[in-house]
Amino acid sequence: MNISHTSFPRRRESISIIIPSCNEGPRLTDLIKAVKKNTNLPVIVVDDGSLVPVRQTNSFILLRHKINLGKGAAMKTGAEYAFSHGASAVIFMDGDGQHDPRHLPEFISRYQQGFNCVLASRRPSLKVPLVRLLGNKFASIYINLLFGVYVSDILSGYRLLDKSAYKLLIWDSQRYGVETEMIARLGKYKDKINWTEFPIESIYIDKYKGVTIIDAVKALFDSIWWKLS
Repeated sequence: MNISHTSFPRRRESISIIIPSCNEGPRLTDLIKAVKKNTNLPVIVVDDGSLVPVRQTNSFILLRHKINLGKGAAMKTGAEYAFSHGASAVIFMDGDGQHDPRHLPEFISRYQQGFNCVLASRRPSLKVPLVRLLGNKFASIYINLLFGVYVSDILSGYRLLDKSAYKLLIWDSQRYGVETEMIARLGKYKDKINWTEFPIESIYIDKYKGVTIIDAVKALFDSIWWKLS
């Protein structure tokens, strides 16, 4: 992993934005510009083995995986770096533009209210394929039955965790199972975490990206292990 030499702001109560990215190209550039319009929080981009490497600019800190390790691994790389450099909380955003930066102030507000785990859950939309909507709802019900916690949009990766919540929810999933595993762990430790969710609009960009049927089936099998471990 290569780390750029951009300095990291050391603030007592700082929040950092973590953006895992693989082959996002102009979408990532547009996202970072939008983030900077909505907040002055430091941004950490984790380039997870992109074929065309992300180019460093002064607007973000760049971490790089030489090979693709998966979204879960990239999120962990960014979070570990942020917390080891003085961050008190991190906000995870996807690099493809599906998470609207206009919601960043809501994360900050809820964090300042005392929530150490904040989840942005997408409202159902006719733009999203029915199979994805039904699959997401099934996942919410299934995880609720298994772990006793109901989150309306388990697969949304737009989330804030402070350092204490991160230590409890830290995941083993390397790829797209990370969001589901995080909620499963939230169910196990819900008495130790002050969490909340708020609704956001769905932005559906690419039907060929994200969680596949194979990923979903794997997460279902993994959930049994999460329950027993």
